[in-house]
Amino acid sequence: MENYSGYLPFRKSQRFNAQERALVFLPLDSRELPYHIIDICESGLSFRYLGKKIKTSKIPPINLYYEYELIVGDLPAKEVSDYQLSDGIVPVRRKSLRFESLSIEQHNRLSFFIERFTKPSLDRTIH
Repeated sequence: MENYSGYLPFRKSQRFNAQERALVFLPLDSRELPYHIIDICESGLSFRYLGKKIKTSKIPPINLYYEYELIVGDLPAKEVSDYQLSDGIVPVRRKSLRFESLSIEQHNRLSFFIERFTKPSLDRTIH
């Protein structure tokens, strides 16, 4: 098992922790459940999920919600990584997505989502 929980890659955009009720809807299977966003920025997001690795050749457009309210819809995204965070009876995994070309309206709604539904920055200052 690969575990990258201590790995912090270089990021082009500032990354923010999502609030507890910030969700991403990824319509991949018949369960159609939203996933909890871990962190998000102008260029992408990551979310956690339980169980086996979600296998897909292409990510369909995703939707961002806060609680039950749709905030940003139909965001084109591409998978960047997917790895296991912890072992257990049901493994916890992290999937990272990169946003592809966004319309001006999508970009504005995404900026609103980040401003309104995140906690302070994750980025560490390098001295």
